[in-house]
Amino acid sequence: MAASVKVEGVVLGLALLGLGTVCLLANAGRVDLLTTLRTWWPLTLIVWGALELHQALAARAHGRRLPAARDPRWDWEGEKR
Repeated sequence: MAASVKVEGVVLGLALLGLGTVCLLANAGRVDLLTTLRTWWPLTLIVWGALELHQALAARAHGRRLPAARDPRWDWEGEKR
């Protein structure tokens, strides 16, 4: 059986790859770094929201319940105390 891959890890890796590429292009004089970051920063919020939605839908499909925000009866891993 193949090990499951966390979507967050893949997205984090792609984000670091993208940021490294932008920095490399900025150092080569091909891209203005501050303008690029100012223009594209909302993309991080979109990706974050998409990951949260994916996690909620996957938990629902597998019959698990996500912990409520600041509910002391649940720990950080989603396990009931």
